[in-house]
Amino acid sequence: MALYDRRFGLPQSMVDYLNQGLPSISGIFQPSEPSISTPVENEEKILEELYPQNVSSGGDGYSVYNPDPNMTRTSRNYVNPFPYNPTDIDFQSSDYGYIDPPKEGLAGLLEAYVKGSPLMRLASKGLDALGNMLPVSKTGIFQNELLGGGFMLDNIGRIVSAPDKYNTPEGIMAGYNPVSGGALNFITGGKMGEPTTYGLDKSYDKRRDTIAKTLRTKYRKQLSDEDIEAALAGEYEGDMPINPATGLPTKLIDRLGFINQSQNLLNKKLSAADIIFNRKVEERREKAIEKQNQERIARETRQKAEAARKNQTYTGGSDRQNIVDRNTGKRDATGGDRGSKGASDRFSNKSGRGRTGY
Repeated sequence: MALYDRRFGLPQSMVDYLNQGLPSISGIFQPSEPSISTPVENEEKILEELYPQNVSSGGDGYSVYNPDPNMTRTSRNYVNPFPYNPTDIDFQSSDYGYIDPPKEGLAGLLEAYVKGSPLMRLASKGLDALGNMLPVSKTGIFQNELLGGGFMLDNIGRIVSAPDKYNTPEGIMAGYNPVSGGALNFITGGKMGEPTTYGLDKSYDKRRDTIAKTLRTKYRKQLSDEDIEAALAGEYEGDMPINPATGLPTKLIDRLGFINQSQNLLNKKLSAADIIFNRKVEERREKAIEKQNQERIARETRQKAEAARKNQTYTGGSDRQNIVDRNTGKRDATGGDRGSKGASDRFSNKSGRGRTGY
């Protein structure tokens, strides 16, 4: 029996809304395979169990091998960190930026109106101020570069793969998070915990070691040690060993190639993220210096105007605050008017107590 009905004067749409069931959260706390914390003892066995079947991490049918499209970021979510600027001397560089073409027709007029409205300008200033208070996020920059490199990420930063894209450099590490740790270190300002780790080098090595172990045990009659070393280096050119369980060529050697390509691609994006991060930090530092200079100039301008209003001559920077009284020729380092308690105050030659203008 429904808990709510129209006896209380509620419209039917509201009754239907109140009586609907809660969404399932069964998949949120279930571990997914493979993960960094779960060692893969047998690469081939694990992958045969997990792929190509869409093993779910919950009751919704989604997993890192069949990700929820509403929780997945792809190359379409990539944001160019250096938008095209015609004043940049490097604007002709193909990898520097791109031109965002203006929208045409009604959409373009609406966009121009919204961006130019006083409310949006005010909101933009508030967001800019908030953004300047927050530290530059290397995690966000790294994840953005991964998206630009063709990797797919879920809402917690793990690499995910479409069902038909697992055996690719971009999908072979589905289930792994390229950014790990660092939360306690960040919260305590570096006093506790380990710094954030970027990249998956250790995980790539473990995957290769696991595959090598399987090749040495399961395919020892078909592969020599030299063949396995060549496969690990991505240089194996012989026939693919036959999997005795299936009677088909094993995919492990191809998988080694995808792992090597994936590591090269991911580390390339990590290097790009480092460059972008350092540049963003430097840009923020330069903006802070520029703001200080603007504040200094504004302060000096006000002091000059105040000195002119009081018939004084302003002769120095705001740090020295040199003001010369035009009538007496006395210098006042406080920038104040005549009679202020500053460097132009009188000193006693008799008491030896110094300034007498207290």
